[in-house]
Amino acid sequence: MSNNDGPLAIGELARRTGTATSALRYYERIGLLPPAERAGGRRHYPPSSADRLALIRLYQDAGFTLAEIRQLLAAGSRRRRSWSRLAEGKIYELDTRIAEAQRAKKLLEHALACPHRDLFTCPNFRAALQARREPSHSPSAGGGLSEA
Repeated sequence: MSNNDGPLAIGELARRTGTATSALRYYERIGLLPPAERAGGRRHYPPSSADRLALIRLYQDAGFTLAEIRQLLAAGSRRRRSWSRLAEGKIYELDTRIAEAQRAKKLLEHALACPHRDLFTCPNFRAALQARREPSHSPSAGGGLSEA
């Protein structure tokens, strides 16, 4: 079935969205996709399933787990407290990952420009290593790399 108005066979939905049929069946089983209608023993999904899969992919790109995505979809509305709580938590996680990536980039840039032949003799690099070795290292810490 390939028209835009009627139900989509599982293979057609998979083709249109770039999602494996096994993933579609799995998403249905765990509640990310509503149960498909059966016709002639084959799964058929409403055309709106393509949008739902695009939303699932966007949530995955933001770092949400499938369990979290199920919660977001169940909340249904951005106005619900549960949706906002999940989104705010993910924003905090993303901010933390961004800060960690920025520190890593800064350290690599320093390593490329460092005048020391051996990075282990560089005070800035040693400080960064020390900061990572300590169990109390927090994601918001500077990583030990000074501006000098």
